[in-house]
Amino acid sequence: MKYEYSSTFVSLVILRRASRGEELSIGGVYVNLGLALLGFATMIVITVVLLKNKVSTLLAFTVFPLVAGLIAVYVAAGSFTAVDITSLPGTFGTWLKDGFSKTTSISLMMLFSLPYFMMVADTGMFDDIVKFLMRRIKVSAPVICVLTVIVACICELDGSITSVFLITVPLMLPLYEKFGVDKKILPFLTCVAILIMCNTPWNPKILRAASLVADQGITGTDLFIKIVPIQIFMFVLVIGIALYFGAKERKNQKEGIEISNEELLAQFKDTELTRHNRFAFNLLFTAFLVFCLIAFSSIPQYYVFAFGLVIGLQVNYRDLKQQNKLLKKYASSLFPVLPAVLLSGVVVGVMQDSGMLDAMVQLLMALVPSVMGPYLYLIIALCSTPLMLVFTNDTWFYALMPLIIAFSAQYGVPAQVVIAALYMNFGSMVSVVAQPQLYIATDLTGITIDEHIKFSFLKLWAINVVVVLFGIVTGVFMP
Repeated sequence: MKYEYSSTFVSLVILRRASRGEELSIGGVYVNLGLALLGFATMIVITVVLLKNKVSTLLAFTVFPLVAGLIAVYVAAGSFTAVDITSLPGTFGTWLKDGFSKTTSISLMMLFSLPYFMMVADTGMFDDIVKFLMRRIKVSAPVICVLTVIVACICELDGSITSVFLITVPLMLPLYEKFGVDKKILPFLTCVAILIMCNTPWNPKILRAASLVADQGITGTDLFIKIVPIQIFMFVLVIGIALYFGAKERKNQKEGIEISNEELLAQFKDTELTRHNRFAFNLLFTAFLVFCLIAFSSIPQYYVFAFGLVIGLQVNYRDLKQQNKLLKKYASSLFPVLPAVLLSGVVVGVMQDSGMLDAMVQLLMALVPSVMGPYLYLIIALCSTPLMLVFTNDTWFYALMPLIIAFSAQYGVPAQVVIAALYMNFGSMVSVVAQPQLYIATDLTGITIDEHIKFSFLKLWAINVVVVLFGIVTGVFMP
């Protein structure tokens, strides 16, 4: 006798078995569908609430994973009665410790490195470098565009996107207006320069990425060295793009326009914190710290910058009251970024230790054709510009990337390679959800955010594709 079942009935049976934590065979791969669906649901919920600004990143990273973890315990056990409630605190405690162990050293690095570079910025070190360049140039449309890239790259050395916009845009805007250069080029080139220079061992972005593989002994410096060829290629590429824009805009340049070096340099204003007489020390000392990061990997990276911060403060600002005042000032810039990085360990720890991440990988293994499996991370990298319109920086790094890292590992692709390919996430520079600082850039430039997105989106995606192809050809993005 033949029995016919409706698709609804079959779906209910599958969901019932999934809720009991039973493994199902999908395409020959056994998957704990309940844990897999729970993991994807957790990712989606965190992404949606952050995109809609319903809750803070800190709350999303602290509470939502624990709720998902509690449900995961039930799903894995198969029923409420099978759950030993008395063991839950110990289980959750282990998950949390595992998660925080991945992000503690990265957070300590951020705690000392960001204030250090804010301090040397306050001394005027970066300003002095820019002024050195400006004294030796003759301004024209191509030079203005190239100078935008260089100034933004130098400003991004302190790891603060906000300061890049606040310094670069007001500094360069009068030149764009005076020489008739399209103002939409200014935030576009500044954004690409930020993407280039976010690859430094102390940058919050690379520290986020390093927190995903800290248990493998991979540091931000290791990722920095891995991505350096891409960084160099991008710099050359963007200088070429800047020259193209400049040459194109030269025809709009007003005849007889000249600007003196004195007029350029007058835009820089000294403050009570400026220390021009300490420029040589600050430059050489910073180079020494970077050398220590690369040459002495056995020394904790956070100690290198802890040492640098206390010595730098003592040399530049000997008054203890002023030192304390500066530390309070720098501390405000660490929130909420540093706690978010630290608490991201909760997401990673719960997703991994509860079995959700493994189940999600198994489901992807079952659904993604095997011929595409080894290249899924590259497909995502090629589409990262439009994809970032539905992600925030936090969910890109802490929801999507751990999944793709674990999935790609099944095909022998090292985590470092996956991170390098997905690291730039170009689309963040046209998404105000991922990068709300874009409003600063557009407001200062005098254009709307819509104008910036329309001007920049396809150009950023084209650069995105070229960079990924370069990474494939050179082997940087290949196992």
